[in-house]
Amino acid sequence: MRFYRVKRDFLNAPRRRMYRFLWMLPALWFVYLFFAGDSGYLQIRERSRQIEAMRRENETESAENLRLEAEVEMLKNDLAIIEKIARERYGMVKENETVYMVYPGTPDPTPETGK
Repeated sequence: MRFYRVKRDFLNAPRRRMYRFLWMLPALWFVYLFFAGDSGYLQIRERSRQIEAMRRENETESAENLRLEAEVEMLKNDLAIIEKIARERYGMVKENETVYMVYPGTPDPTPETGK
């Protein structure tokens, strides 16, 4: 009767695969949380982009506010600006003044109908 010695590697191979798998689970979980979690790298990067876009928008709005504040001050204090706006927008004229309206082209005598 012959006895064959069984290789230990053959018996332990499934166990080693299981240990490798169990060691990989935390690593895979860490990689998932690092990249795709609620506070992962991708979310942080997207929020940084949003913050930068809002910062640019805020700068634009601040510049617009400064321009409008300057315009308000001019309208409160500068009578020449007030007169100019009254003449242009509202067609106001001074006493004994005649206004002539000049158009860039001759008006068409027959208006087009939606044919």
